[in-house]
Amino acid sequence: MHGRIRRWFEKWFEDSGLADYQLPDPDLTAYDHGVGTLIRDGEPVGHLASVRLEMTFPGRQWWPWFVIVWKDGTKERSFEDYGPLWPTVRELDAGYFDRRGDGAEVYSFAWLPPEEAARTWLELGLTDDDF
Repeated sequence: MHGRIRRWFEKWFEDSGLADYQLPDPDLTAYDHGVGTLIRDGEPVGHLASVRLEMTFPGRQWWPWFVIVWKDGTKERSFEDYGPLWPTVRELDAGYFDRRGDGAEVYSFAWLPPEEAARTWLELGLTDDDF
């Protein structure tokens, strides 16, 4: 059974059109209770917050989860990312976030420094349960 599952993963990743992504920071340090600003048309419109969990299947790796908190305080449902493709992580590393994945709703993105991220986390009322 394990071999069939692995082949399915390999086929799925192969068909995506994206090459495996090499993480600039393999520890995903910024994603451990990180917060970044979402900017549209030069104006901050919200934040993207993250936690870093660990995935053990199909292999050990970091497993970031994200939640968007809009300027009005509305929190969206959390979503995840993982390798080897890392679609969300590769976007954030490139300084943008494509919310719908189709280019129709793209935001500039920048991580807040750790101390500011910790303060903003509290101001946004975030808890690990949001992820």
